[in-house]
This record gives sequence, structure tokens and C-alpha cells, in this order.
Amino acid sequence: LPILGVISFVVGRVWTSQAWVFGFFGGAAFAFFLCLWWSPPGWIENWEQGAWGEEATGKVLGRLDQHSWRVVHDIQTAKGNIDHVVVGTGGVFVLDSKRPGGLVEVHGETVRVRRFEDPDLTYTFPTPPAAARLAAQTSARIAAATRIRLWVVPVIVVWGEFPQRLAEGKVVIIHGDELVEWLRQRPPVIAPENV
Repeated sequence: LPILGVISFVVGRVWTSQAWVFGFFGGAAFAFFLCLWWSPPGWIENWEQGAWGEEATGKVLGRLDQHSWRVVHDIQTAKGNIDHVVVGTGGVFVLDSKRPGGLVEVHGETVRVRRFEDPDLTYTFPTPPAAARLAAQTSARIAAATRIRLWVVPVIVVWGEFPQRLAEGKVVIIHGDELVEWLRQRPPVIAPENV
């Protein structure tokens, strides 16, 4: 589209009697390009927000002791993507990073987000059941590969407004700033040589 604007300018200089037509269409094409550039479609914005959340989680996981913990990032599965798998003496954790555009509230197993621009407008995270399924699949894979049976803990890492900071249930929902300390405080369930 920027090229179309340049072409319109050049053609308008050659055919001066029609310059206003070329200028109008060139300007419109350039304005359309700027609108797309500054305001990407919703699915691109959602992907971008998710990528920022994954990056932030990856960065804080770097603070874990690398002798005691192992971290694997961005695992593709048949049923979706696992952002991070963390393994340490405290267990195995499947992490899903989120960066919602609102205030996060947890009520039992329901995660609700209140939009900043309109507090009456809320939506529910569909993530907890999906995180639990990925954790169950990971547990089954570990058992098949190692004969070690243990429950993999599904964790949703929230980067944004989450006043509760931590909600522990079937799925753990935790603010990203609290993640590393929470992992370090897990009681040992895996022998160091099995990590």
C-alpha cells in the first residue's frame, strides 16, 4: 500500500489534470495502511499479548537454580501448545501464560476478567480446563516414558492486574511476580536424581 501511494504521486505528476484523483486514491491507500499498522486485527493483538506473557514467564523462570530445576519452553502437542514445562524436586508443572486486558478475579474454578474500559463488561477464561487436560496428558507421557507416576500441576501465570496474587485449586492461578518463589517453596516429591 505505501508503494501504491508513491505510484499515485508519480502518476499524478505526469498527468497533472488528473492529479487530484491519483492523490485521493494514493492518500486513501496510505491512510488505510496506517490504520492497519497501528490497529492490528483482534486475533493478532491477542497473539501479541500472549507472546508477551510467555516471554515474561520465560524470563522469571531463568531465576530458578539450573542445577535443581529444568525448564522446557514452547512444546507443540496434538491438542495445543504448552508454553512451559518446569521440572524440579517440587514436581512437574505445566505453565500457561496469560496477559489479560483487565482485572482478574478467581471464584472457585472460574477465572473472570473485568475489562478496564468498562468494569461491567466481563469474560471468563476458558483456560483452566484446557490447562488441566494438558497436565493430565503430560502425566500420562511421563508415566509411559519413565514409569514414574506423579501428578503434573497445571498453572496459569497471569501478567496483569490480579489482586489475589494466588488461587490454588485443581488449576493454580498465580501472578507472574510470585511464580518463582512459589515453585521454590513446593515440598519435595521427586528425588533429585529423577529430576
